[in-house]
Amino acid sequence: MKSLKGKITGLIIVIFAIFIILSVFLSYIFYSQAIGSNASINIQDARTQFFVIYTGGEILVALLLFLIIAVLLDLMIFKPLKSINDAVVSVDYVEAENNKDNVDDGLKSLVINSNDELELLCNNIKKMHASANDFIDGMHELDWEAEHDSMTLLYNKKKFDKRKKSVYPYVDKIYIACLDIINLSIVNTKLSVEAGDSIISKVGRELRRISSDNIHCYRLEEDNFLIVMFDFKEDEAVKLINQWNDRVGRLNRATDNFDCRIVWGGSYGENDINVDEIFKRADAEMYCQKMIIKKELTGIM
Repeated sequence: MKSLKGKITGLIIVIFAIFIILSVFLSYIFYSQAIGSNASINIQDARTQFFVIYTGGEILVALLLFLIIAVLLDLMIFKPLKSINDAVVSVDYVEAENNKDNVDDGLKSLVINSNDELELLCNNIKKMHASANDFIDGMHELDWEAEHDSMTLLYNKKKFDKRKKSVYPYVDKIYIACLDIINLSIVNTKLSVEAGDSIISKVGRELRRISSDNIHCYRLEEDNFLIVMFDFKEDEAVKLINQWNDRVGRLNRATDNFDCRIVWGGSYGENDINVDEIFKRADAEMYCQKMIIKKELTGIM
């Protein structure tokens, strides 16, 4: 690999060599013409004529060499640097995360074949970009695991605690529904823990189906779930949750002598929203509904 410093040094040497050669050539030509063009011309006039012609020639040569240097520097240094800069500026890690399949940043197609430090710089930037992508992917995986329940793949309590401070207080209206699975402990005791886990996974799967940008679903504890809906009117939210709960229906086998199903209670808030107060009201409503439904259900409570 050639050194960029060596290339520039060589270019300067060549330019100076050309300048010296042309200077000598012009000096010889113009001085000879100045002396031989008119035999009667005195020495002082010959010197003046030579100075004017030679100086003009030198200026033209200097301008020509400056133009050559500018073109060569642009091809050797500035153009590759601009390509590298444009490629780096085009990198958008947010867009890459949101659209992994279609994103095409400039670094992918950037090729520098200068066989010098610029090519080395380009290759090192690509390596750094690859390492950054790998690090970001790893961080996203860690963030995902930290904010999601591994069994249901729903958001966990940590994510809810974060959003209730940074997101939910700023929405216009919000509906919070607390959910509980009645008789899950009986499933674990009479059937098996695996059967209980299967029911929890089923609830998580059904909640993921209604999750969207303005419907967030969480698993807070063993059999406690949470639905947070914003930009919904209260009656719209209640209707949606009721329809969802009716569709989920009974969670255990029909042959079992007890019922295992979801019970829920909700609370609505708007304008000056206090998420903790709305959550407390929803939890209290869920507890009341749980007591009512337990009396209606058959089996041991």
